[in-house]
Amino acid sequence: MLRIMNKYNQKGSILIFSLWIVALLTVFVVQIGMRIRQRVTVLSRIETTASLRHVAASGVKKALSTLKLDFEKNNQVYTAYGKHFRHNNDSKFSNIVLPTGTARVFYKSSEGLSGGSAMRFGFVDEERKLNINTAEHSEIQRLIESVTEADVDKATDIANAIVSWREIGDVELIGFYSDDYYAQLPYPYEPRKIPFELIDELRLLRGVTEDIFQALFPYVTVYGNGKVNINTVSVPVLRALGLDDAVIDKLVAVRQGPDGMESTVDDYIFHKTFDVASEVAAFIDLDESEITQIDSLNRSQKIGTNSFFYTIESHATIPNQNDTLSAICTYNLRENRIEYWREK
Repeated sequence: MLRIMNKYNQKGSILIFSLWIVALLTVFVVQIGMRIRQRVTVLSRIETTASLRHVAASGVKKALSTLKLDFEKNNQVYTAYGKHFRHNNDSKFSNIVLPTGTARVFYKSSEGLSGGSAMRFGFVDEERKLNINTAEHSEIQRLIESVTEADVDKATDIANAIVSWREIGDVELIGFYSDDYYAQLPYPYEPRKIPFELIDELRLLRGVTEDIFQALFPYVTVYGNGKVNINTVSVPVLRALGLDDAVIDKLVAVRQGPDGMESTVDDYIFHKTFDVASEVAAFIDLDESEITQIDSLNRSQKIGTNSFFYTIESHATIPNQNDTLSAICTYNLRENRIEYWREK
């Protein structure tokens, strides 16, 4: 009887041991499976990101080749067709199909005196914007008042902060010096005292909230020689330069041509800055004060008639994937150089 019980005990022990082995092997297999699955997921995401980057970069390359082609075709002269070709070109930029995905090159363009916006297929002329490295304090302040909800005092402080950041020497703000403000922050830093290299630097300035930054972003730049392209400059920037709405309305109406739309093939193109007032007056009556306003921009060398810096934003998608990726590039056409590249 004892032998039989010992025999059963041995078999029971072997069974329990076997079950433990099976359980441990199951846990081991599950862990290996989870690791393999995680690695497959990571590799899949890497592959997806790589594909998206390739598609987005291809969209940028397509835009750059289009820009260079137009630039060479028109002997570096800004034309109505070139303006349409670059800034409002559905056929070229709304659906760039590649073997691995699709790219779309587009931007939001401010429209008219009301300040509304429209989506356009093409790329942004950086020299339609106000250059914060060269703009006068009063111009920066007027722009801030025009496109943000800041009152006069707030706009003045932000304009002071911008000028102080880019120039050697202190600019006194209300109640304290700007340099002292940055030194007293929880994580202090010093104003650069050199021209802005990136628009994103505005986020570091006293008084510039994220809302204010986003409102200013479409209208400010750090590229170019400081002159704005009169053929593309936006309404808020014209206001910042000191033109009143009546003059702006007439100038934009002439620029848009018979169809009353921006960046179409019938747009009127100004080729000589000193003729802008007389050319507008050839279509719409201007009084003496309005002529003086336009001529003053030419005398102060605030306006140009061409552009050499463009920002291209290419948005990529690939089939059966929800992920997207955008490549943003600022290109120096004159020197054939990419000045800025960012992916998001």
